[in-house]
Amino acid sequence: MNLSDEARAHSELQRALATGRAEFVAESAQANVWPLICAHYPMLIAAIESLPSRVLERYPVLRAFHPMTAVLARTSRPFKPLIYSDEARSMSPDELDMLTLVQMVSFRFSGDVAAALIYARRLDERIQQDRPDSREHVDGPLWYFHHEIGSTYLAAGAAGRALLSFATARQLGALARQQDAERLPLGRAALAHAVRGSLDDTEAALQEVARQPEPTHAHVRPAESTERAAAALVAVDRLDPDLDSRLAVLEPYDSIELAWPFALLARARAMIAQHRPDDALEAVRLAREAHPSLHGAFASDVIAAMLIEAHCANGELRLAQRAAETGAATGHLTQLAKIRLAVLTSRWDYAGGALRNLQADRALGPGGRAELAVLAGWMDVAQVGRLERATALHLAHLARQRNTRRVFASAPRELVAAMIDALPPTERARTASSLSDLSHAELETTPHLTRSELRVLQGLSVHDTTASLAATFHVSPNTVKSQLRSVYRKLGCSSRAEALRVAARLNLLAPEDIAAGSPGEW
Repeated sequence: MNLSDEARAHSELQRALATGRAEFVAESAQANVWPLICAHYPMLIAAIESLPSRVLERYPVLRAFHPMTAVLARTSRPFKPLIYSDEARSMSPDELDMLTLVQMVSFRFSGDVAAALIYARRLDERIQQDRPDSREHVDGPLWYFHHEIGSTYLAAGAAGRALLSFATARQLGALARQQDAERLPLGRAALAHAVRGSLDDTEAALQEVARQPEPTHAHVRPAESTERAAAALVAVDRLDPDLDSRLAVLEPYDSIELAWPFALLARARAMIAQHRPDDALEAVRLAREAHPSLHGAFASDVIAAMLIEAHCANGELRLAQRAAETGAATGHLTQLAKIRLAVLTSRWDYAGGALRNLQADRALGPGGRAELAVLAGWMDVAQVGRLERATALHLAHLARQRNTRRVFASAPRELVAAMIDALPPTERARTASSLSDLSHAELETTPHLTRSELRVLQGLSVHDTTASLAATFHVSPNTVKSQLRSVYRKLGCSSRAEALRVAARLNLLAPEDIAAGSPGEW
């Protein structure tokens, strides 16, 4: 397999095309695929497009590069190339490397990121264990293997692990002659830093990207979509003045590029921070309809988290709870969104346990840790009405950093007021000034009622007396009285009429809530 001779690759494919024999063209293109990608990409794609499907199906490496494959894999016909073990034994190490790469990428753009991870680990193991001489060639595809392994980890939400692969890809790329060898892993590293909330590292990587040559035709769309998504995530977290222009150039909701879920995250976060939750919900709906298969993908974490957060911001706590209970995503974004919902619904045991678990998770990035600190402070204010000075000082330090402006924009006004009140006089004005241009929501915490309390509350609208309630629910009048006292205390009221008004405002009177009982533990 030719991995470095670009002139030979060009001449061999040209001779094959001149014969007009599809099988000969396919053999030549696959044998020279790497130098053709690097130096003669338009010629390679034209050759692949000329092949009939019956021939192309026998060459999965070429099929993966057909312009239609990624689109069809997402919409109607998943492309998941598999081979028999007998075929694998007849392949050279270089051919097996390339096939494993194609399998990894193909499963990824088919939406099965969990399976793509298996091939990523397999390719990584091959690189470490098998060492053919071709791997030592500086113009070979080794840097690209590490780049795509990192991209698969990134697509699965393992940004920290992805950064290791991107660092290796870039170090190898610095030795290669390919024009994209440094720019591609730099852009993906910037995106990995951005999703972790390491915005200064993101900015540094993007500055290095700007000093690189323009991407070649083979990689221009992946490079640009990646870099724009990274820049947009920075602009969102900082609420920069150019935020809208950053969002305007992102991938559309139905994009097949790897960066689409990161673009969705940037858009939805911006809309929620700007108090436009309905727009965020529409964005999530469009993306989810365009990408029905998301097995093991970071995208599913984004969709679940943004659904919960947007419903919370809209005051639709029942819908947020439903999204939390039905969503299968367990990534950091979803975990943070569930903690937010738990604080809003006074589920202190769940919120406290989930906070502790995430605080112990070493994979959580700086952005997630800042959000955890805000949620922990919010829980303190909701429970006891104030903050300890040490907590207030820590939050004030975060609030004065430009990288956390989105996090504090989504914090309730009550938390900001409690933080400023608990600060020493010398710190108050400076902290208040750093947050003065943010618009904070006044989010009302919903009390957590037991199933019995919800049942009695619902019964107030149709039963005039305690005796009637007791008879309907087959309990003693004293039990009903005890439950009513607990309901009044939790709702902060003292009469039936007032309890019903408060309950209606907090969406506590829905029949499906009563039938389902108290929320699950997600």
